[in-house]
Amino acid sequence: MQKRSRIAIIVLALVLSLGQSAVANPVKVPTQKYLMSFNVCPQTVADCNNPQNHYVLLAQSDDGTTWKLLEGWAPAKGSVPDVFRRGDTLYLYDTQGLTKINMSTGELTKTRATITSGEGFVDPSLAQLPDGRLILFYLPGMRGGDPAQCPQGQATCEKMIKSAVEVAGSDGASFVEDPGMRVSATLNSSAEDRVFSDPDIFFNGTDWVLYVSRGRGTEAYTSKDLQGSYSNKINLTNGKGGVPSGILDKTSSKVWTFTHVNLAGQQVIRKSVSEKGLSGASADSDYQTIIAADFVSALGYKIVGSPGVALNEPGIECVTCNPKPTPSPTPTPVATPSPMPTPVATPTGSPSPTATANASATATASPTSSPAAISTKKVTITCVKGKQTKKVSGTNPKCPQGFKRK
Repeated sequence: MQKRSRIAIIVLALVLSLGQSAVANPVKVPTQKYLMSFNVCPQTVADCNNPQNHYVLLAQSDDGTTWKLLEGWAPAKGSVPDVFRRGDTLYLYDTQGLTKINMSTGELTKTRATITSGEGFVDPSLAQLPDGRLILFYLPGMRGGDPAQCPQGQATCEKMIKSAVEVAGSDGASFVEDPGMRVSATLNSSAEDRVFSDPDIFFNGTDWVLYVSRGRGTEAYTSKDLQGSYSNKINLTNGKGGVPSGILDKTSSKVWTFTHVNLAGQQVIRKSVSEKGLSGASADSDYQTIIAADFVSALGYKIVGSPGVALNEPGIECVTCNPKPTPSPTPTPVATPSPMPTPVATPTGSPSPTATANASATATASPTSSPAAISTKKVTITCVKGKQTKKVSGTNPKCPQGFKRK
């Protein structure tokens, strides 16, 4: 059976070698309620357990049962994918790094994803903190071996699932490791107890649930605190399905659990339904096959596995995740005084001209007196000099020299 955890030998080198680049051809933006990422293997390849031979596909669904491949998505080299939507971006993590899809335009951008401590990681699963930042659950990577098992030569060892929080402004590309671990297990050489991998985190309406793959089976752990310790182990699938993914269906308030398993020599993805995602998945009758090889055979692929399911909803807004530059304040315009028009004398009886200084202020010139308006009436004034008195008449009379007007 293909194990999703067998990617560690190559994943870190692949991720760290990536830069950021835009993909030329956009996809058709998915509009249905649920999204699923999963990997496939070409029909011409014999070794489908090798993650280097895997490709990632995306599908959408309105009911979680009937799925349709995402139109325009070109199968991309990669394995062990998980998908999560926040706002206008769909984040897809796999062995090749991070692919972001603009949910308005369908444009794709590829980049790498890292933990700031330098620790390698495999088997990513995403959730959101209350402030909108992404939180990454992962299995620490291990160079030169399978991180899901003990190092070669060790009969027993401890394996753990850890978490890391998104660096604000990195847009899902950089994470800071949380202290401690979320859950751990002691491995030995027995069949199911020698593998611990493929975490999947989701909220079931009451608790945070952490699925962990144990080879062909799945264990479930719970916690009230997303970044806390997980306990209350449940053997969920009884060997009937591994590499799990869970999601709460808000319409029915039930949990859908997706796993992959080999049936009659064919690897398929199956779905089971339960109240909290913690029961009802231990018998074949509890499952419904939703994606099999014929779903991808026309594209030249066989086997399907490693389902990662997410809601196609914006989720919690995160203002600090991608801060936008604060625009520079626009200076308040200072009004320039408009020049006053020079009055122009107008002939008697003509209208006074109106001068427009600008589009918002109009100044009107006052008319000057016309010649006809000057008085021609004869007046008489009295002038005095000592005891002498003289009267002078005219239109503009003036006193003689030495006399003052009385």
